[in-house]
Amino acid sequence: MRSARRRKLKTFMIISMIFAVISLISLGVFSFVLLSVDVLPTKYLIIIYSVILIIYFLLFLASFKVKKKPVKIMSYIMSTLLSIVFIVGAIYLNNTNDFLKNTQVKDYDTVAYSVVTLKDNKYSKIDNLKNKTISYLKDDNIDEVKKDLESKIKYEEKIGENSNDLANDLMDKKIDAITLEDGYLAMLSEEIPDFESKTKVIYTFKVKIKTHKEEEKKIDVQNDAFIVYISGIDQYGSVKSVRGRSDVNQLAIINPTTHHILLLNTPRDYYVQLAGTTGLKDKLTHAGIYGIDKSIKTLENLYDIDISYYFRVNFNSLIKLVDTIGGIEVYSDTALTLLHDRSYHVKVGMNKLNGKQALAYSRERYGYASGDRHRGQNQQDVMKAIISKVTSSKVIISKYNSILNSMKGSFQTDMPTKTITSFIKKQVDEMPSWKIDTFAVDGTGSKQPTYSMGSKTKLYVMIPKESTIKTAKQKIKEIMEEN
Repeated sequence: MRSARRRKLKTFMIISMIFAVISLISLGVFSFVLLSVDVLPTKYLIIIYSVILIIYFLLFLASFKVKKKPVKIMSYIMSTLLSIVFIVGAIYLNNTNDFLKNTQVKDYDTVAYSVVTLKDNKYSKIDNLKNKTISYLKDDNIDEVKKDLESKIKYEEKIGENSNDLANDLMDKKIDAITLEDGYLAMLSEEIPDFESKTKVIYTFKVKIKTHKEEEKKIDVQNDAFIVYISGIDQYGSVKSVRGRSDVNQLAIINPTTHHILLLNTPRDYYVQLAGTTGLKDKLTHAGIYGIDKSIKTLENLYDIDISYYFRVNFNSLIKLVDTIGGIEVYSDTALTLLHDRSYHVKVGMNKLNGKQALAYSRERYGYASGDRHRGQNQQDVMKAIISKVTSSKVIISKYNSILNSMKGSFQTDMPTKTITSFIKKQVDEMPSWKIDTFAVDGTGSKQPTYSMGSKTKLYVMIPKESTIKTAKQKIKEIMEEN
């Protein structure tokens, strides 16, 4: 009898040890990931590990000191549940860490180029252009463009002054094909009537480019005010492999001490001098074609500021995020059918939008008397709706991993991971109530030649109203200097 009891006791001891080891391993994994992500303030870590220590002490007593079988079984169940909690927590935290790392700007990205010819000709592949005339721009990537084309065929080269000249020469059949970065093609499709319907892409390739990175900054985002540029490019695909017009140009001026944010919108058609250029001014949106550094420096010059970091998103970012969180609701003061989604009619009042509709609503301008001004307001309304939905406890808990997965490849920043987690840690520690103000600079519509399209073509632009720029500068200064 005693021998049987000893065997049972030994069995329970072995089982207890196994559950204890599994639980401790899962705790170790959880702790490693938690400390690696580094988003929780010390006071919360103390609370968490104090509770864990108490639980483990009780489980130790139940497993090794109490001889009652039901108590031991209950301790095994609790150990199992605890292990599951640690494992799930580690997965969530690891996904967070991976997401933050994947959003970081790398040293090199790629941009997409296309070879375009007229739709009504016989050319259907790159080989058909052998000994034909291909025109392209003399830009920073010309050597890589020539290298790729020359590896495929022999051809006659013609260098164009600007993308508009290339398009016109193609339409007038003075050349056989043009090669342009996809961002330029999107611009031509919008600015030149029938360009998209009369042309076709017969070959695509990618060029490796050095990415823009702001100089290393010693900014204490927990205490010092800073400025973030939010750029939304008008392209699909991975945000790391495309450049395009910056249709969204929002500056977030953030003061973490006073918990005050100013969202400043600059219209896409604002007629400004692109940084590093002389002569003709251009639409702000065209700056994105040359890379985000051009947009950043142009805005810095416009407002006499230093932009600390940037966040870059594209069409895919918005569509996937909104669909993942189950849509958003925005208030519209105008009834209209969206230009980029003719199947959806916006009513006056609250409207529930899915991802595609939210994108179309953010891009809408022709349906409003104030045009681009109203589009900026729509973009800010969509941003607020997303923030409100994502930060609700129900959505953030149930959709957390899905939200992170939906944003992979569609979101890019030069804000270091440690800086992001430092900012999050401060918010978790204080749980402050933020005040968010909005402002948009204004101007008057006009038709003007642009740097990107050349002096022969006049495009719709918005001539800046200097008084609103002055007001914007003052608002930025006030928030930056608040304490």
